[in-house]
Amino acid sequence: MKFANSPKVIVLLDQALFSGTSFLCTVIIARMLDMETFGQYSGYLLGIYLAVSGIGAFVIQPLQVLVGQTTNLKQYLTFAFWLQVLAVLIFVALIFVIAFVIQANIPFSALLFAAGFLLHDFGRRVLLATNRPKSTLLLDAISTLGLSAALFIFYLDHQKDLSSLFSYVAIPYLLSSLLLFWQIKPIYFENAVLVSSFRLHVIEGKWLFLTAITQWWSSNLFVVASGIYLGAAALGALRLAQSLMGVLNVLLQSFENYILPQTAAIINTDVHQGMAYLTNASRKAGMLFLPVLAVTLIFSQQIFVLVGGKEYASYAYLLQAITLLYVLVFISQPIRLLIRALRLNRHFFYGYLFSLTFALVFSHALLSNFGLSGVLIGLAASQLLLIAYWVYILLNRNLQLWKSFTSF
Repeated sequence: MKFANSPKVIVLLDQALFSGTSFLCTVIIARMLDMETFGQYSGYLLGIYLAVSGIGAFVIQPLQVLVGQTTNLKQYLTFAFWLQVLAVLIFVALIFVIAFVIQANIPFSALLFAAGFLLHDFGRRVLLATNRPKSTLLLDAISTLGLSAALFIFYLDHQKDLSSLFSYVAIPYLLSSLLLFWQIKPIYFENAVLVSSFRLHVIEGKWLFLTAITQWWSSNLFVVASGIYLGAAALGALRLAQSLMGVLNVLLQSFENYILPQTAAIINTDVHQGMAYLTNASRKAGMLFLPVLAVTLIFSQQIFVLVGGKEYASYAYLLQAITLLYVLVFISQPIRLLIRALRLNRHFFYGYLFSLTFALVFSHALLSNFGLSGVLIGLAASQLLLIAYWVYILLNRNLQLWKSFTSF
């Protein structure tokens, strides 16, 4: 019973629920929609993920570091909640205006889905950052049940279009936002805290915002370019492989959401103790993460065919390559978190800027000469460039996390 009530066990259980739900929803939706409509759905999700990155840079990422240092937690969470709501409203209004100007037909239900998704994502992260894993699990359990019901109703609906789909799946996320309001009760307003918190978020967020946008393009430029240079089939296969590995990406994100605030709080007192905590947590995470990568690598062809169909069998090497790429991503994770915890936001941004510059300079040559293999080479090289730059910055401060991390 004591084991079941352990915060770390509950976080893992919640992440399994969240990752499993995301993966199954993607597969089910792909099966219910035709290929073109599913591609449009994926496009909407990419836009929402970009919004998650941009808004998170001003709201969630500073919160993950500052929440462990504030002495007025209720007032600070009130500020953070309403800042998130304001950011979501601005995003939805901006999309509405852009759609009107360019005469794009964006379903209103898609905007509702985007708003609910962004608020739910904020809720998960803020509850983890404030060390409330049981509340996080409750939030995700309710949204999972709601999504299951929504997809079942959509399955029964004869009209399989995006407007109907978004109408159904928006409801669970909007309901979970109401639950979040009840859980954190953002009603404790105090002007001094609001002003000081806003100033801190602007100071921290200006670099993080630039980093978020740069990071998104750094990660997606080769993918976007593959569609331009190599055609829709290559892009579809690559996106399917990335979607399958997205489950592990969510796992890494959960690790960051839980570990970063703890590390930042400890580093605020003692840098070396914070590094020791981060190293130990990374080792334990590796015991879960690396076996999953190994299984995916071994059974990549079977997994790819099972999810995408026989036509994807010849592209199974993409899943193998991206699995190996995630080994690099995992190795870089504690380095990335230490840069974040030390609030070296300028260098965090520069790392992704160098990576994006590399992609801009070499994407044409790599894709023209090596096709999809060039995409994989570019993604791996970009990740190695990130690791090298951040390790250099840490070594200049006599911080050798890399050595301690690889010593196990």
